[in-house]
Amino acid sequence: MNNLDWQHWQYFLHIAQAGSLNRAADTLGVSQPTLSRHLHTLEKQLGQTLFDRSTQGLSPTRFGQSLIEEAEQMRTSAQRLERLAAGQDQAVTGRVRLSANEPIALHYLPRILPDFMDANPALSVEVEVTNKATSLDKRDADVAIRMFPPQQPDLIARHLFDIPLGFYASARYFAKHGNPTTAEALFQHRLLGYDRDKQFENGAAELGWPVRNEDFYFRTDNMALHLEMARHGGGIVGTHQQLAASLGLVSVEVEITLPKLPLYLCCHRDVKHNRRIRLLMDFLAEHLDCFPDRAGTLSSL
Repeated sequence: MNNLDWQHWQYFLHIAQAGSLNRAADTLGVSQPTLSRHLHTLEKQLGQTLFDRSTQGLSPTRFGQSLIEEAEQMRTSAQRLERLAAGQDQAVTGRVRLSANEPIALHYLPRILPDFMDANPALSVEVEVTNKATSLDKRDADVAIRMFPPQQPDLIARHLFDIPLGFYASARYFAKHGNPTTAEALFQHRLLGYDRDKQFENGAAELGWPVRNEDFYFRTDNMALHLEMARHGGGIVGTHQQLAASLGLVSVEVEITLPKLPLYLCCHRDVKHNRRIRLLMDFLAEHLDCFPDRAGTLSSL
């Protein structure tokens, strides 16, 4: 059992989580035969079987189950070691990875990232577009733009500003369907809402509105499609005030005050001194407020 390859344990954890060699291989970006060979090698070195095979997939044996917790601790330690090493890196070459949701990625970042790349030509910028919180512990991203304060104690957040929200539609939509003037009338219109994502449903509940995703006349979890549908007369969308104005959308004249959306920059505490990450965070803090006529406030990291 001496000198077991750490990669074997990584693959072991992925297989245990996925319950299938094929699913684990897809997640890892390796071939199924490669993954199978690693598993076979690990089981041979340990002298025991780690998984029971069936038509439903793979499930850990009692022996395999007994090793998962320790293997997860090894993975956590390895990830922290990588973060600590990265946190001391002062080079301005290599890559820096940013996570942002669809509206920020499609409508804010293209206005400012070309200037960052011009100022740092040796840096490779990677952007993950996702409406879910990316794991900064696992270094799925170096920096994340989020609309909520992080709860994890190891993350550092910089609050940039709050984004005013409202309901908007195109002039074409209003010409056909009219502009609602009450909350009751608004919810009778063709609202563009979410499908499986519960963010609007949960936010509505906090405001005392019994609105469910099933009540929407059009549903998708793609925020970019919400905006495009609204632009082309598809319905009424809840979105950023200045973003809606930049797209030519018109405000719904209804007395509903939506809470502002806070915008945060986040990174892991272990990498806050990494020069590439600091450069990107400082640049975003200065330039993300890229729409005119918005009074934002910055707080230092």
